[in-house]
Amino acid sequence: MKCPVCHASYRPPAVLCRRCGADLSPLIQVRDQAVWHHRQAIQRLEAGQYAEAIAQNDQAISLHHQQAEFHALAGQLWALQGMFDRAIVCWQTAQALDSQSLTTGACLDILMQLRNSD
Repeated sequence: MKCPVCHASYRPPAVLCRRCGADLSPLIQVRDQAVWHHRQAIQRLEAGQYAEAIAQNDQAISLHHQQAEFHALAGQLWALQGMFDRAIVCWQTAQALDSQSLTTGACLDILMQLRNSD
């Protein structure tokens, strides 16, 4: 997360930007709400409630769209639903946000291979 005023990287547990002193508490609250929705999505996934998991994870993405984990989970949920094109788009987004994610890259590679073999 970056300060909206000076674009300095946020470093917990500070509430004020280390560079410009801007109050980051509203952004922190939004990020925390996004994490809560993401955790709810994981719980719904574990319970086999895919539609509810997608809805919760979509909320997380709408609140904090720069989080690769949220997009990776969306890819997993769409793949489980058989919506492979949507899964690919989500995993591509996750990969763009975090190119170091081995799991996302592997899932994306497998789906792309399956898609190209058809």
